[in-house]
Amino acid sequence: MWSTAVEQTLYLGLVLSRLVGEGSTLKVFCRPGQGASLPCLYDYEDQTNIEQLTMRWTSPHKQLLCHYIKHRNYQNCSTGYTMNYRPGSIKLTIQQVQTRDLGTHVCSVGKPHESFDFSIDLAMMAESVTSAPAGGGNQADHTWSLAVLALTCLLLCM
Repeated sequence: MWSTAVEQTLYLGLVLSRLVGEGSTLKVFCRPGQGASLPCLYDYEDQTNIEQLTMRWTSPHKQLLCHYIKHRNYQNCSTGYTMNYRPGSIKLTIQQVQTRDLGTHVCSVGKPHESFDFSIDLAMMAESVTSAPAGGGNQADHTWSLAVLALTCLLLCM
């Protein structure tokens, strides 16, 4: 079903967020000046092809970044942003993250009579996550930091 470990990780993140409940937020870490990809996975097209599907990405400041209307084959994104659609996934790519991009982005996916909003928090990567602990830091904390870093890399490299 899934072709890569990245897709499996993203799907797991979506499943966990749904288990936690409505309003939960996935956190993606980045560095200003670099690119970042924000995943949005949904299950509307798991069993059947949905012809009338609309998708929107909005910024932390409620500005429309990208809009896609499937049945009209329409896609429009603001400068510096791109969107990649595949059945079950709509990914927003920020080509060069600016300070204004930090915060909660919302992916809205809708079909007739049903819609879903998924929040992704884009946060600045802390320097301590990428460096080894100074002077005999706790090994468990260091291992956890590496696990968070690895998951962040998987999310950003998709």
